[in-house]
Amino acid sequence: MVKVMVMKRTRSRLVAAVRLAPVAATALALTAVSPVRASGPGSQATPIVTQDLRLASVGYRIARQNADRCQSPERLTGLLLHDRAAYDARDRGLIGARFGLGEGFGVRDVVEGSAADRAGLRRGDEIVALNGTAMAGFAQDLVGRKASYQRSDAFETLLDTALRQGAATLLLRRDDTLRTLHLTADAGCGGHWVVLPGKAFNAWSDGHYVAVTSRLMTEITDDAELAFVVAHEMSHNILRHQEALRGRSALLSQLGFGSARVKDTEIEADTLAIGLLARAGYDLSAPARFLVRAAQKRPFDVPITHPGLKRRIGIVAAEIARLQVSSSRVAVFAPSNAAFDGIRAHAPAPDLATTSTPKTAD
Repeated sequence: MVKVMVMKRTRSRLVAAVRLAPVAATALALTAVSPVRASGPGSQATPIVTQDLRLASVGYRIARQNADRCQSPERLTGLLLHDRAAYDARDRGLIGARFGLGEGFGVRDVVEGSAADRAGLRRGDEIVALNGTAMAGFAQDLVGRKASYQRSDAFETLLDTALRQGAATLLLRRDDTLRTLHLTADAGCGGHWVVLPGKAFNAWSDGHYVAVTSRLMTEITDDAELAFVVAHEMSHNILRHQEALRGRSALLSQLGFGSARVKDTEIEADTLAIGLLARAGYDLSAPARFLVRAAQKRPFDVPITHPGLKRRIGIVAAEIARLQVSSSRVAVFAPSNAAFDGIRAHAPAPDLATTSTPKTAD
């Protein structure tokens, strides 16, 4: 099942993994499958939905529709960026030629309907200046011979700071032409999303990031099921479970020491996730489908810190029923009442007396 990491250094390890991870395994592989720039005036590059773009699109939709769940909402742009430092030194010449990427920050992808999309940014643009400051000399100390996302991460922090003050002015290079665009941000809540290479069928969160393994991204082809995974981990972030569990090692939790509290956080995350999905308009039969699928893929790997399958499906069903009774939101969001059939088929009669709705920690 989807696990939340509770080690003391989980956040620092995940942040380090994100910042040190190259954008692609090799430049050759990336240039072979990612047509980014159009081949001539008026032509359009073939759109490719990468795992990164798919995850960002799902996460953006959930975060934007639940922005009010955070006291200090995040700034969402929908930009997926890269720079030359994100590739090994030996590949940078090829990357520069293929993407037309200089010393600025290239737009790998743009989430459809996002703030960046509405502002007019496109895949293949290069951001060469932010609010009048050229990017050529920005954070050059973070450029090494090995591929690293650190410089792009630093730019995203700079951009976030600028957007909190209002619209940011971006100078872009597009097809060898400079143009200026003004970017604002959407408010969001729940963290940032990243795909990490891995053979495990897993996802986790650290209070800031939501990480999903490449295997899970590949095997879960239904975006509504993926949305439940993302919403569950975003719920851990919103509810600040990492802070509540700080100091409990993952090993001790797996052995059962303090596992009751960890199990409570999983129940709370499942419950809140249903509310996040309802607001975002996802099919609410998907959580039960995913839980059954995950149990089949990991039959011998269900930690004692997680409730059993039937209980989790019962919790999900109870929360959907509560939302359905308390308002008409579910009927609006679900494609039809059939959305509940898959849940009821798997779920035992929920014990409403022991199922509670979590409150956000904001």
